[in-house]
Amino acid sequence: MNELANYEQRMINTERGSFEIFISGTGKPLCITHLYQEFSISGSAFADCLSPFYKVILVNLKQAGNSSKTWNSNELTMNETVKDLESIRTELGYSKWSFAGHSTGGFLGLTYATSNPQVLESLILCDTSASKEFLNSESCIYNFKTGQHRKEVSKIFLALMLPFVSKTKKRIANKKLIELSLYKPEKYNEYFSERPFSKIIRKRMRAYNKDLKTYDVRDKLKHINFPTLILCGQYDVQCPVLYSKEMHTLIPDSKLVIFENSNHFPFVEEKESFIIAIRKFTTI
Repeated sequence: MNELANYEQRMINTERGSFEIFISGTGKPLCITHLYQEFSISGSAFADCLSPFYKVILVNLKQAGNSSKTWNSNELTMNETVKDLESIRTELGYSKWSFAGHSTGGFLGLTYATSNPQVLESLILCDTSASKEFLNSESCIYNFKTGQHRKEVSKIFLALMLPFVSKTKKRIANKKLIELSLYKPEKYNEYFSERPFSKIIRKRMRAYNKDLKTYDVRDKLKHINFPTLILCGQYDVQCPVLYSKEMHTLIPDSKLVIFENSNHFPFVEEKESFIIAIRKFTTI
């Protein structure tokens, strides 16, 4: 396995609160975050693939890590979170930066891109969707009506969300969810042995689930007028590849790369090919 990227931990104080960030790499600034995961000084596998080409700013949103806590759950919506990211960008002194998001991080990226396009230089979207419609796909594990894994995934989410479930059982549940989301689940230990998977913030996940009920930015995608790279595993069971193809048709001049031997984590399942795709995008 390759060595992990080095990250510098910093606290950024803004008019909207204090935020813990982790910085790695050089080059143009690129913001990375996730709607309900917590990051640490060890960074993330997704960010590692981008830090050779950008100055990555990996953000712990409110409620995550050492960032500000909230009393009102409305502060955790995607629209409010975009305002938090804007306060961080302003405090760091960037007139523009790029954004990269994996999975629900992509939902936030699309919300950002369609509400504040003037501050983004480029957008990288990985295994994500522009609407809640992915939940209706027969191949989506979050389809709790007709999906083939609905019973198993329901149990996993109960374990992850209920406060009285032990940390050991939560780790087991998280591992099961990730294994379902790998093209070769038997490679779990190989992929994730060097770094623990990010902690899930329950309060943020509840806010995300509420937001998801109305999430749909498809009619706004035609207004994205900066370089956009869309990446997806062919066998993604969380945000199926159909929805990456849809985004590609709706975002003008976007680039689409599909990884034929990946599920939801192409940046670990086909890491070398993933990095090549990023390199090509940054040299266009």
